[in-house]
Amino acid sequence: MKSNEEFYNEHLERIKKNIAMEKTDRTPIMLHAGAFLLRYAGGKLSELVTDNLSAEEKVVNSLKAIGDIDCVIGPTGYPPINGAIQLSHTKVPGRELGDDVQWQIDERGDMTEDDYDIIIDKGWNYFFADYCKRNLGNALEEMKYYGSIAGKVTKKYTDAGCVILTPVMSGTPFAAFSGGRSIPKLMRDLHRMPDKVQAACDAAMVDRLNNLRNQIREQKPFAVFLGGGRGAGDFLSMKNFDRFMWTYMKQVIDVIIEEGSNIYLHLDLDWGRFLDYFLDIPKGRAIFHPDSSTDIFKAKDVLGGNMAFMGDVSPSLLSLGTPDEVYAYSKKLVDEFSPQGFFMAAGCCAPPNSKPENIKAMIAAAMGT
Repeated sequence: MKSNEEFYNEHLERIKKNIAMEKTDRTPIMLHAGAFLLRYAGGKLSELVTDNLSAEEKVVNSLKAIGDIDCVIGPTGYPPINGAIQLSHTKVPGRELGDDVQWQIDERGDMTEDDYDIIIDKGWNYFFADYCKRNLGNALEEMKYYGSIAGKVTKKYTDAGCVILTPVMSGTPFAAFSGGRSIPKLMRDLHRMPDKVQAACDAAMVDRLNNLRNQIREQKPFAVFLGGGRGAGDFLSMKNFDRFMWTYMKQVIDVIIEEGSNIYLHLDLDWGRFLDYFLDIPKGRAIFHPDSSTDIFKAKDVLGGNMAFMGDVSPSLLSLGTPDEVYAYSKKLVDEFSPQGFFMAAGCCAPPNSKPENIKAMIAAAMGT
């Protein structure tokens, strides 16, 4: 029987080949399903808040039990800090919510118009620390706490043979502003004071890009997470996409490529109008992961051969469908995208109420069984 180290090296090699558009022995599997896996182990979601290390141990044990999983996007994480990157509060199980209720980002629109000026005058790093102190309670202390245990959490996954795909996260100022201001306020800002919003974005990127470079150099990640759901076609015109979203996504992409990492594009909502923008990314350096809102087959027509794809078994299918339905769609993905450049995964993530038999059906399709 293979050791965990041998499994890890086998998984990592398969992932490297896959993103480079080389043939692999089977379809790699990415299972982003921490809440589901904790419940599968008999745990409650509040354990991620009260004893994160123990809860992640249960998640890892479920990963090993449910199938030969190559990678996860990252550890399940520490719910109290999930909203901070979006300048928002978080309601967490065991505190504001019941013991086994999914955590929720609570966007209260605390960011003011004056905060744009703070960013312009003093930069992102000053603003973020000041904003957290003013609006997000003990968020900075919570982040410090999780930073003290994050290495131990990561080791649980790697020791079990599972690759952490994206230990470094990035994004655009627009995504953060949409949480801090709230979508309605930000949309009004784009019409009432577009120059100020752009100036704040420009100023924020100085610190954000420096922070990203330092993280990549320190952690040497296989890939960097780049999200942008609210920059998709459901929210922005083409003109505003170019001005407030793509300009900054491209800067992030360029830094990731320059620093030698790969790009994991986590793209919620419908990106159908903007697919050709991603042709700017060098071949074999990115993964395109839609959440099942973007037509993944249309995306393949535009981007196929240039980057790997991941997904996109919908969360609704995993929670409400039958194993036969899940297997049929998953097999369609394998037949359409494999034998190279495709990762089997849920669209965005597998929800906490996924049926175990449906998760296993998705895995079985990837394994060819």
